[in-house]
Amino acid sequence: MSANDVSSEIDPTHTPVKTNRREILIALGVGMTAPLFGCGGGGGGSGAASAPSAPTPPAPPTPPPPPPPPTLDITPTVTFDANATTGLTTNNAYFTSSSAVNPAFTFSGAAPSLITQLGPTAPRLNMVSAANSNADTFAPGTVYTTFYHTGTMLDVTQYGFSDNVMLYINDTFIARYGYALVSGTAQSGGVSTITLAATSSTVSGYYNEYYVRIAGGTGLLNEAKQVTGYDGTTFIATVDSAWTTPPDSTTQYVIQEGAQPFVLDGSTGDVKYLHLRWNVSGQRKITIEQGIFAGVSSDGSIAPAPLLATTPFLAIGDSFWEGDAAPNNVPNLIDTFAAALSWQTINLGDGGTGFIGTVPGRLNFQDRIAPPAEAWRVLLSATGGTFTISVVYNGVTSTTTPLASNAALAVIQSALNALTNVVSAGGTFNVARGDLSTPLILVAHGVAGATISVDSSQLTGGSISVMGTYVGDVAENVPTDSTGKPLPFYLLVSGSGNDASNTDAEVQAAATYVAQQIVARFPTASTIFVGVLGDCNANSNLIGPTDVSRNAAIAAGAALLPMINGKVPFVDTYAAGVGQPKIINGLGTVANPQAGTNSNLKSIVLAGHPTGAGAQFLANWLAPKVQSIVSTT
Repeated sequence: MSANDVSSEIDPTHTPVKTNRREILIALGVGMTAPLFGCGGGGGGSGAASAPSAPTPPAPPTPPPPPPPPTLDITPTVTFDANATTGLTTNNAYFTSSSAVNPAFTFSGAAPSLITQLGPTAPRLNMVSAANSNADTFAPGTVYTTFYHTGTMLDVTQYGFSDNVMLYINDTFIARYGYALVSGTAQSGGVSTITLAATSSTVSGYYNEYYVRIAGGTGLLNEAKQVTGYDGTTFIATVDSAWTTPPDSTTQYVIQEGAQPFVLDGSTGDVKYLHLRWNVSGQRKITIEQGIFAGVSSDGSIAPAPLLATTPFLAIGDSFWEGDAAPNNVPNLIDTFAAALSWQTINLGDGGTGFIGTVPGRLNFQDRIAPPAEAWRVLLSATGGTFTISVVYNGVTSTTTPLASNAALAVIQSALNALTNVVSAGGTFNVARGDLSTPLILVAHGVAGATISVDSSQLTGGSISVMGTYVGDVAENVPTDSTGKPLPFYLLVSGSGNDASNTDAEVQAAATYVAQQIVARFPTASTIFVGVLGDCNANSNLIGPTDVSRNAAIAAGAALLPMINGKVPFVDTYAAGVGQPKIINGLGTVANPQAGTNSNLKSIVLAGHPTGAGAQFLANWLAPKVQSIVSTT
């Protein structure tokens, strides 16, 4: 599931005009004129006549005040394509012949040592990936790039993979560029309607709040409108305002999360450009929350800019915190929440995970916070042939069957779990990450003291090697000073609906383990546990006894954490009690909201997930609760 809603309190079109002293004087009507002196002095000779005074010349006309400088426009016009603009100066995120970071760009959202350039299988030397910041490098929102731009033209270069890209200007959210839900060719259209393809959803309201963008054919290319109503019988989507040119049967369209046209190319690896254009030249602070960032081309200077906040904050959570949810053209839940507290985010949210539960290819909270000693990072950059992995346990060595150089995570995991010595010990392996030439993570349970080795002799290209121990996502991202000494930071661990199939006792044991390990491993952390924030598996909009008992299980773990300002660091999301509405309540969705509830904040496409408005609603609810714990007043 992804603070007070600070974004709604800022007018993105307003920028204070700096007025210098001279302009203030002119505005106040304060003039500087020469004094008038008489001829001859008083008390002259007796009877002497005074010389007649010369006529006073008329004062020169006061020139009109200079026109005020044009207001610095903040929100740019945006276009998107694969063509770089000629004549602009390129600033790569990394120098092309060095791994040294271009000092014009400030990176945050992961430990500096973990923000790296891509590896051998994606040889783009100037493209930046949050390679080791999270157990799933496709989890969006893990890296932010901040810089000043002075000028009117800016091309943002992105690497073509499926990630959201969000733009902030002068610390104000501007737009989200990202995921496409579906594409097709329209059947027809009207002044403010478009009839989607006959293969579209037959559920009325299904595309409500998403945006439909003209991608080709009749219509203004890249014009995007928000869907306000959808009839699943006729496939007619009504949009929020009239089209510049109404669609027809030749119109190609894309249904996407946000208003802006940045639909990426999946695994093709193409370079794409966001073309940002302003009417007025001036310095603007640009922050890009991105998957993989390559740099910018501009008509003006690029310079370092300060971060939004300096208090380090790490968050462990599920898809609500990861950042993807339904129709969404607002900041993520985590961004809105952190902004209210003036915290600088490292987003370790990972969809499909909980204290215990996890989907294939990802690690649960226990393994991401406190993995066992038997956990390794393995770099697989092979391009052909096969390899094997051997596990030595209690003096017995077992070796996997040959694995293809491009073997899927599930195949590698199955091969390790089939090893004789692992099976006899009752042990298991989980395998995660390993995309974009980032290291595989191998985590073993129930085989204490085991070691691994790899054989790459049968590879025909590239290599595989054990890089060292995987110490967990939190440990890798703990902030440190220049000497490597850990600094204080906030750590938030949220309950998850992905643990719904586990018993309260199992969740309590997992939460207790996590709390104990945090105390032992991270003495500079101020840790807060949160109850189940987003119940993806809810069968009622009211709090039930099982909801209360689930939060009590998490609270039992939180009781082992150090108190903060004399308070147990736990936010009970079901504190209202049995029979009371949940935070987002109602079994309806944005497509078919339930009367008398706020179920319109939930998506129909991702069941139980919040829309953008829903994510802000959750952040607005949670931030004051956390503030009451960390505040000393």
